Amino acid sequence: MEASLPIRELPYTLNRRLSVLILLVFIGFHYILPIAISYWSVDLRLVWLFAIFLGPLSYTFWNLIHESIHGNFSNERSVNHFWGRLLCVAFGAPYAVLKSSHLMHHKFNREPGDRIEFYDPSSWKPRWIQSLNYYFRITIATYLFEVGTGLLFALPVSWTKPISSKISEYPIEEGFFKWIYRPEVLGELRKDMIWVLLFYIPSFWLFGKNWLILVFVLMMRSFFISFFDNAYHYGKEINDKNSAYNLTLPHWVSAFFLHFNYHRIHHRFPGCSWDRLPKMMLSSNETWDKSFMRQAWSQWNGLLEPVDGKNTR
Repeated sequence: MEASLPIRELPYTLNRRLSVLILLVFIGFHYILPIAISYWSVDLRLVWLFAIFLGPLSYTFWNLIHESIHGNFSNERSVNHFWGRLLCVAFGAPYAVLKSSHLMHHKFNREPGDRIEFYDPSSWKPRWIQSLNYYFRITIATYLFEVGTGLLFALPVSWTKPISSKISEYPIEEGFFKWIYRPEVLGELRKDMIWVLLFYIPSFWLFGKNWLILVFVLMMRSFFISFFDNAYHYGKEINDKNSAYNLTLPHWVSAFFLHFNYHRIHHRFPGCSWDRLPKMMLSSNETWDKSFMRQAWSQWNGLLEPVDGKNTR
């Protein structure tokens, strides 16, 4: 008999309904919308407004996948895994990549390789390159990395091993690639990447001359995920796995994003499902740090000086 996770009060029914709703919205965007544009008189201004809305919805999409990664979607491992993989097909990146990279973030939070906002004078990269890398990371790199890594690992291991070895600079990266190269994980990743391509290639074909709308949505997804996820850690203390900000949002916005703004609470209690984070904050005597929007906007200040005055390694 398959082992189950400890029975907890998880919002499985709600998670499943939200998943079906989000999948229907994005399937509609990828397939029904381009057909409607081609065969009916659809106002493209409304289409672009819908595309803009899909940017923040993509962040909710990611946060729902995040529940599966931490085993908070359902009490059954197989159910968590099924919904995580299914959602990731429509999301556009293999579940194994998202799971591995996120769990490595928790393991190496605020350690070298996971504190990108600090200038490193000991690096061979000059400050301007580090600055460009920082802005690239906080704007679009997270999602591009997830998709690109999926495509990379669809290639033979003999081709990818030299590449992964060359770009592994920190323990967080070494841990990520070690996880991915496990045979069972790599096999699943390749199957999922086939499904991702089968989902997206026809969508691009259906959009045809309106392909920019689809690219715009994907770039919006890249931005919201990269920019928002980094905001919880920008400028926070280093070498502390629980280091993160609790950032205030109006309650309805917080609920829309599955309370991801209770971020230090999440790092302290990663097994706490999204619907219980507000209660967990009260019971653990946690406090708010600052406004979400103010903290997110502060990321445009760019690289910060090294915490120890020398380097961040």
